[in-house]
Amino acid sequence: LMSFSVVSCSDDDDDSAQSKHDKKMEAVSAEVKANKKHDIALLLVTFGSTWDAPQETFKGMKEQFAKKFSNMDVYFSFTSEICMTRCAAKGWNYYAPSFYLEAIGLAGYKTVCVQSLHVIPGEEYLRVQNSVKDFHYSGDHPEFGDIKVYLAGPLLESEDDVKEVATILHKNYKAKVDAGKIVTFMGHGNPEGWNYGNGNSRYTMLEEELQKTYSSNYFVATVDMEDNYVDNMISRMQAAGKASGDVICHPLMSIAGDHANNDMAGSDDDSWLSMFNASGKFEKVDTQISGLGSIQGIEEIYVAHTADAMNQ
Repeated sequence: LMSFSVVSCSDDDDDSAQSKHDKKMEAVSAEVKANKKHDIALLLVTFGSTWDAPQETFKGMKEQFAKKFSNMDVYFSFTSEICMTRCAAKGWNYYAPSFYLEAIGLAGYKTVCVQSLHVIPGEEYLRVQNSVKDFHYSGDHPEFGDIKVYLAGPLLESEDDVKEVATILHKNYKAKVDAGKIVTFMGHGNPEGWNYGNGNSRYTMLEEELQKTYSSNYFVATVDMEDNYVDNMISRMQAAGKASGDVICHPLMSIAGDHANNDMAGSDDDSWLSMFNASGKFEKVDTQISGLGSIQGIEEIYVAHTADAMNQ
């Protein structure tokens, strides 16, 4: 009887999981079917966020891509399952790239471009790559192999991207560093052993580019990159003689969500704000709760990546 009960519960779990999958697939398929106007689809993929303000940023980014690529139908997806679940509880329905890709294939699109809205080629970008591979070589739908698929990389995909982003950031903060303020940027990073695509190197490259080309008052650290946390950055600042004055903190992320509000500007002892204040060396710490998407020029890099991918 116990064995029968366990099997029954397992079957119920499988049915429940299948039901959730089917409901998501039905919702995405309905969205794609209702919005199909062209033979080319553009799928924007981001990590996601459960905060209110980023939802407007996502909406704005989708609208801008739709204007730039008027010959494509634009869709938007998350890679974070936690973000999708919590957003659904708020009535905001987001779905994983795999659902959109399957729906796009079944809808009869001839071409699809997948644009990563991540910052570095890290763990989340690897998920996007794998979703594209699974779609293109689908065992369930071998006909998907005939669909042209393009993958456009994240913001800091190349060294040239790092230089261009540095130029944009300096244009935005030139007056501040010229006035002697220290400007810091908080990236996410990948934990040691999960550094796909050598993505963590982009943070070091960006700090070096900002300091070498523009000002020694720029610093870049992360939430998850080993040896490049906020305390490591403060040590670098002190070694460089930047141990006093005003500090500005800005998220090096497309949106200002949980990391910006809590890890950067939060009240916990290990937040950037608390760590700078606890050092007792800085007069004022200004935390900017706005993502890279709010800085003019950043979105154009993503758009250029889409155009470049489609031209290759």
